[in-house]
Amino acid sequence: MSKRLCPPRRCLRRCRYERCFPLPDPSIRPADRRVSALVGAIAESATLAVDAKAKALKAAGRPVIGFGAGEPDFPTPGYIVDAAAAACHDTRNHRYTPAGGLPELKAAIAAKTLRDSGWAVEPSQVLVTNGGKQAIFEAFATLLDPGDEVIVPAPYWTTYPESIRLANGVPVEVVADETTGYKVSLEQLEAARTERTKVLLFVSPSNPTGAVYTRAEVEAVGRWAVEHGLWVLTDEIYEHLVYGDAEFVSLPVAVPELAGKCVVVKGSPRPTR
Repeated sequence: MSKRLCPPRRCLRRCRYERCFPLPDPSIRPADRRVSALVGAIAESATLAVDAKAKALKAAGRPVIGFGAGEPDFPTPGYIVDAAAAACHDTRNHRYTPAGGLPELKAAIAAKTLRDSGWAVEPSQVLVTNGGKQAIFEAFATLLDPGDEVIVPAPYWTTYPESIRLANGVPVEVVADETTGYKVSLEQLEAARTERTKVLLFVSPSNPTGAVYTRAEVEAVGRWAVEHGLWVLTDEIYEHLVYGDAEFVSLPVAVPELAGKCVVVKGSPRPTR
């Protein structure tokens, strides 16, 4: 196949978007490939790699404090274990459930969202997943076409770019550092935006930096997204991890006109595990 200029990043590729579509080794028969080129190109989780190394050192007798996986240093409380066991014994849960989640669970999540975030959603707008990673991947798989770009503020949780690539999208990193409190500016976002940009990833409070955008900053980012017709995936799983005078502000609450193009990811954060 002849080379052509790749529109997203203006680089030469053998196919239209080689960075979006990893190519299999042509010298290997398809039947002899164990996994697809797409799955094979996914990077190992740096978080889990660090966690595995820490546990190996502990097993060897080294005095190690692990800062990899976000796990508490105490067991799951007994009343939670008992509730899970009771749910397993409840015969109502021995059948297929609706794909989007149990109706009563979706209603409880909608009520929790209104109580904690001030955002009113209907249970029909709630989709229950097996953890945040599934929610993030399914959101990107739903929103992205091959070559679509997602602006990803960095530092970031290592799951984000791999989920984007697995959905055939292109993560575009925008780096913030200690000089800005690890918060990106509108000027940085605008510099990263191209004709291929479809989604902005927004995380406040941030994983891993802990940065919390002010209400004015949240509103400015939301209005910038609205101005350019972008979708926003906002990960709010750490909404309760705010300290001092920092304030969590939900993006669709701060900018209601964005709600129709905003996917909010929530979950069971560290304080409730």
